[in-house]
Amino acid sequence: MTTLRVRLPVPFDPSAPAAWWRVDDQGRIVERGTSSPPAWPAADRIEAVLGAGDVRIVALELPPMNDARRATAAAFALEDQLAAPADTMHLAVTAPASSGAPTVVRIADRAAVTWLAARRPAIDRVVAEPDLAPSDGTWRWCAGADGRGFVRRSDGSAFAADASGSSELPAELAAALAHARRDAGAAGAPPARIVVDAPADAPRLAAWTQAAGVTFVQGTPWSLERVPDASWRSAPDVRAGHSILPSAAPASIARRFVPAVALALVALALHVGLTAAGWTHDRYVAWRADRAVVELARGAGIDPVPDARAAEAALAKRATGALHASARMAEGDALPLIARAAGPLATLPPGSVRKLTYGDRRLVADLGALDEARVARLMRDLRAAGLAPVAAQAGGGLRIVATPES
Repeated sequence: MTTLRVRLPVPFDPSAPAAWWRVDDQGRIVERGTSSPPAWPAADRIEAVLGAGDVRIVALELPPMNDARRATAAAFALEDQLAAPADTMHLAVTAPASSGAPTVVRIADRAAVTWLAARRPAIDRVVAEPDLAPSDGTWRWCAGADGRGFVRRSDGSAFAADASGSSELPAELAAALAHARRDAGAAGAPPARIVVDAPADAPRLAAWTQAAGVTFVQGTPWSLERVPDASWRSAPDVRAGHSILPSAAPASIARRFVPAVALALVALALHVGLTAAGWTHDRYVAWRADRAVVELARGAGIDPVPDARAAEAALAKRATGALHASARMAEGDALPLIARAAGPLATLPPGSVRKLTYGDRRLVADLGALDEARVARLMRDLRAAGLAPVAAQAGGGLRIVATPES
């Protein structure tokens, strides 16, 4: 069994030549080359590497939640940090490895991820280059002979940072260290040392150490060809959350499954027939219910109402007006939601609440920086008040979105 590993060009271009190497089942390299995707050699598996310049890895501190809510919370937390419109970016969210660990998000261009998911022959895995670097609790600055590189931090986050012959630190690394120094005492505190997995002589290491106030030590120059197979297997696929079709099985193996496939097709046909019948019945029931809502609206003197959705909205509007006319609150009003949140928010230190906004039955509170104990107590008090809060770091502070608990 052979595996073709490809280092995709940076910036990503599906028509540009890419460096590749083919390994056997023992991990030994049997062939190397550079070519565009149509000329890649055949192999049993294909593994591609998305360069650090095309994927950013961010570590987020999110409260405990299920996977479905985690993806939404991560997108919300990164709303102000994306360098491009949100609908052009793909976010692959990885659940925390353990309690208290950060949620790691890989951000890549959606068009590139779509091409990598749809390419035929199929690519079995697409990994971010920083995910292949050793994870040993230290910061690592990795760069190959071409100088193209990245920094992987101890929390799993990473960013592109090329290495050159200069004794000056890359601007990206200097900015990251300054940011970590400002957050000293938190999870992003500055590292005690940075391992340089790149060609660097002793004078440059000393110059970087003096300039940054962090010890730079020599490691092993970075090379994707020397990455162990275990690291390839453990690295997350950056296409997570995207529609990915598996590789086609060899014809000799496929023939063994012909009887099973035939039975599966019969079962599928039966399932489709029953599903179609159930769907038709459900649509009929839904149509009758929609017609009843429209007739109810017309009977109440509301006309015209083109469909059930408009009828429901008109009835809800009339009900809200009736409640307001009798000096009562209606569902969806801002005041009841603010009243529930007022007590918990009042316990915060003066000046903690920067801004409150309301819309679509959601109260959004932008708060200043708070310690973990106070945040936990605030979330607990909001839930006790009948709200369902979600919190995320934003703009140097905390943003909480609270909705009525269903």
